[in-house]
Amino acid sequence: MRAVILAAGAGTRMRQDLETPKPLINLLGLPLITRNILSLRACGIDEFVIITGRYRQELENYLGDGKKHQVKITYLHNPDWQLGNGVSAYTFRKIFQPQERFILMMADHMFNLKDLQAFVAAAKANDAEKILLAADRRLERVWDLPEATKIIAENGLALKLGKDLQHFNAVDGGLFAGNELLLAALEKAISQENYSLTAAINFLAADGKVKLHFLQEDWVDVDDLASFKQAEKILLKSLLPPKDGFISRTINRKFSLPLTKVLSKTVLTPNQITFISFLVALAAAVAFALRRPFWGGILTQLTSILDGVDGEIARLKFLQSDYGGLFDAILDRYADFFIVLGMACGWYLETESLVVFLIGAIALSGLPKSMLIKEKFQALTGKTFVPWLYDGVFRYLPANRDGRLFLIMLGGIFNLVPATLVVLAVICHVQAVARLLMLRKLI
Repeated sequence: MRAVILAAGAGTRMRQDLETPKPLINLLGLPLITRNILSLRACGIDEFVIITGRYRQELENYLGDGKKHQVKITYLHNPDWQLGNGVSAYTFRKIFQPQERFILMMADHMFNLKDLQAFVAAAKANDAEKILLAADRRLERVWDLPEATKIIAENGLALKLGKDLQHFNAVDGGLFAGNELLLAALEKAISQENYSLTAAINFLAADGKVKLHFLQEDWVDVDDLASFKQAEKILLKSLLPPKDGFISRTINRKFSLPLTKVLSKTVLTPNQITFISFLVALAAAVAFALRRPFWGGILTQLTSILDGVDGEIARLKFLQSDYGGLFDAILDRYADFFIVLGMACGWYLETESLVVFLIGAIALSGLPKSMLIKEKFQALTGKTFVPWLYDGVFRYLPANRDGRLFLIMLGGIFNLVPATLVVLAVICHVQAVARLLMLRKLI
């Protein structure tokens, strides 16, 4: 299945605020059109047709043939782009293949990846006698509702579309799964000198041939500076993984997301941020060893925050890789080891007690257990281990990495390093034993 992206317009409302052609405006590290290409690539689509108009040369120069994004890009130019988006969409007829199904979207619309994946899956299974239109019936969540194209929907079908509809129950998301029916409707609308995509869709809607796929997540048509900022908020919110621990979700993300927003506009890669996080962990270990527990605690929490940033940047800029996941996991284990070792060294220098070695050894042996069980669970079941789902009452135990590092921060700030090491030694092993018992019935 190919994807057709309309990028022919001038984007005059947006260009009042920014000089860059709208499809190439950088949204958290990626141009709008690149973000859509990579999002669809994540849905299994690797062939794209870009319909150009006002900024033909700029788009072709920037995107090239698509190899840098591991996709194939074909360009079709619409010299009559000023007439309307229906004319641009109809340009695809030049290379349309008989009985082909294709995705049609706007270069400046931004969707949650989960919604795109669900839409593409629905498009592949869609009845060839209908086209599919992404719609949103959560009217209270639609951005700039007065400017949206409204839909009268009934029994999962669109009956009529229009910006000026007074009574409506859904909104057009600007994402379509088309076929020859759509091109025929476009031809009919253009022959009547009606050059909008909505006009063609209305012809099909009148015949009951527009099936609706309802969006579940927030989306936005990036049309001006206000909607651009809304797109940033939606994207940052989408970075929160369901497996987050309590500390990550309630504390760390409040710091990591603003930091990600800034760092996304730099050339820093996720692996580089992972390494910076590791260096901060080494600094924390040195601070503890030198009996500067306050700074050791602060640096430990900074490590925890940065540990979230690398993953956020990877998801935001489509830079996830198996090696990146391995690199992050290994450096996290080393970071934890050195921090606890630094704590133990600082405690020993104060007391010179051999008990320090025993407590330190118990704590160190327990640190990797949380991640080890999670990864073994995923390898055996194919499911992601979600603590709040599988840990039962023990989900309140701060034994996951975010919880452990938060305890270390508190222990450093309040100069309670020995007590913190004892607590770590206990909770890591309690969690491991509890998981072994609870997961026995699931594996």
